[in-house]
Amino acid sequence: MSTIAPAEAEPEQHQPFDRKRLLWAIPVLPWLWYLIRSFHPLLDQVAIGLPVLTVIVAVVALYLTVSRASIKALALFISLVAFFFVAIIGPWRPQSGPAPEQPIRIATVNTGLYWFSDNDLGFLVNQEQPDLVVGVELAESHDAELRSRFPNTESDILPLERQQQNEVGLQPEGDSFRRNGLPSIGVYSSLEMTALEDPIADQIDGGLPGFRLRVETEAGPVIVYALHIPRPVGGDGAYEVSVSEHLEIVDAIADAVEAEELPTIVVGDLNAVDRGQGYRRLTSELTDGMRQNQWAVPTADRPLPFSLLFARIDHVLISESLCAANGKSINTRYADHRPLVVDVGACPT
Repeated sequence: MSTIAPAEAEPEQHQPFDRKRLLWAIPVLPWLWYLIRSFHPLLDQVAIGLPVLTVIVAVVALYLTVSRASIKALALFISLVAFFFVAIIGPWRPQSGPAPEQPIRIATVNTGLYWFSDNDLGFLVNQEQPDLVVGVELAESHDAELRSRFPNTESDILPLERQQQNEVGLQPEGDSFRRNGLPSIGVYSSLEMTALEDPIADQIDGGLPGFRLRVETEAGPVIVYALHIPRPVGGDGAYEVSVSEHLEIVDAIADAVEAEELPTIVVGDLNAVDRGQGYRRLTSELTDGMRQNQWAVPTADRPLPFSLLFARIDHVLISESLCAANGKSINTRYADHRPLVVDVGACPT
């Protein structure tokens, strides 16, 4: 009687790993930005250059799509186009809200020292009729022009020569404000206002980069932070700090705003790009007044290649109890920042 030996089990077949499949995950990579963007302060530098980086990679992907008929490259290109509109254009989109009651008109302008003349400032005031103007990088002549137009003033203006030294990166001795010098900033108003105590003087070397004011409006008092925060570039040049120092200043200001009992407005050149951590920290406590019922636009009005950064760094931020309307960003050839004008008042009850 014969026996049949049992058949040997066939060894388990392992499919070879196909590395090409990983290429289909590449179109997802741009969206990982939202997972990592708050991990490290230096990622704010990436946020500043994000439009240029996105466009460069998109051009490469388009080239590969055409030259190699690559479907994967086409998928990456489409993903990058969508990412550009969400990450770069998205922070400009309108936010709906009611019209303010008994508003005051606020203007802010970075004159850039050499660009904006006294006559330009006078024209801006005549055209827009603001109740309150926040000016930064002002020369003494700018200060005199605005003082002649508004009865109430709080200003700290360095002589032009000292500001020019700061502009080329020199650090004059004797400044009480940080190592790169005190910014020239002024607030001019047709409304009564009072300078208040600096709420972050003990936290940040030099305290507020500007003023904290109580402004009396028809609807009641409001607190105004008029600021010119140093650039988060590196800390060794003209009116610059490191990215970590910039975020430390912003965080202290946000904490101070959160502690305010009155409606609060933060206005000026904040050097906080709207896709960065500083902007997100401030808007965790405040609303972007320039986006109320309208599109915002970049405010760093500079020639190529700097215009490709799409930098919106000048802001009017308001408490939740306040609403804004009729905002506009003024296109001018006289400054490297676009002046902002907007009506701000109490939200309807």
